[in-house]
Amino acid sequence: MIIPRSIGTILASLAAALVLSALACLLPDNPYQRFQLVDGTLFEPLRRGYERIHFDPAPIDVAIIGPSKTLLGLSAPGIEHTLNQAGQTAHVANFSVPASGRNVEWLMLHEAYKIKSPRVIVVGVYDSPSFYGHPSFRFVAPARDLAIQPAPLLHNYFKDLAYLPARQVLLAFARVAPGLTGLRDHFDPATYANTRADFTTGSFVMEGKTINMALTVPAAVLAGQTVVEQKATLLERLTRRFVNRGDEAVYMDQIVREADAHHSRILFVFMPVYNRKGELADRARLMAHGTLLDNADISDHAEYFENWEHLNHTGATILSDRVAKAVAKLLSEPAKS
Repeated sequence: MIIPRSIGTILASLAAALVLSALACLLPDNPYQRFQLVDGTLFEPLRRGYERIHFDPAPIDVAIIGPSKTLLGLSAPGIEHTLNQAGQTAHVANFSVPASGRNVEWLMLHEAYKIKSPRVIVVGVYDSPSFYGHPSFRFVAPARDLAIQPAPLLHNYFKDLAYLPARQVLLAFARVAPGLTGLRDHFDPATYANTRADFTTGSFVMEGKTINMALTVPAAVLAGQTVVEQKATLLERLTRRFVNRGDEAVYMDQIVREADAHHSRILFVFMPVYNRKGELADRARLMAHGTLLDNADISDHAEYFENWEHLNHTGATILSDRVAKAVAKLLSEPAKS
């Protein structure tokens, strides 16, 4: 069969585009500049997390990972202070970032183990796990981890992969001309010092909304904010059954493997929402891999919430104290072999 010239030209153009895209994905980058791609966004804590790992000489004994519930609900300085008062000298770092997606949580843990030696990993868990990957993963993950993921057909895979060539071209240019891209090739201690590390106190703006952690919200207002959990679509249920169990399960497995490989203990912390006591997803499976701290009782107390999904300073103080006591027990146990 003779292929018409126009079709042949289109196919040749597509092939050339694919080859160029593949070559672009192989361009080297500066990891620190990758993590600056989220500056000015909701995901900026990731950049500070990278700096805490690679440029801050303080050790990390306890690493916290999770979404905004753990970012606003667990105070690393508060946990550290309680541990130190109890005679457990330990340094705590909170690598949580707003939005759901275990892939970026695994990535931060993997990054931490390159330089530091966390002995306890605190993982925020909840009753409605996300089937999707984190929206920041395409910005900060190494090219290899975007192209080769631990399970097929993860929801964000093709969207992440489509972004990769343009990202690598930008980062390759940033390596030779950082001033033109606004992506620094060196650590700035002043920027690091002035970036918020503890979100459980004070007032700040997130996604254009001012959050006041000292706020106490009436129960009626919290009840009006509550969102009914959406059931999984048929496609999602079929994919979980026949392909994989989604980002939550796949990357939670990665988190457990990472912790086990470095002989770290895991503390799973149930992060409550107001007036909803849903059953914790995969409770038995989580308990098989670590210690579970169940905080469902907090759900009844409107005075502990800044909004229906997030604790206020009072709630965060109570929960951080509970976590500190659980972590102290784990730190006192013999090291895992």
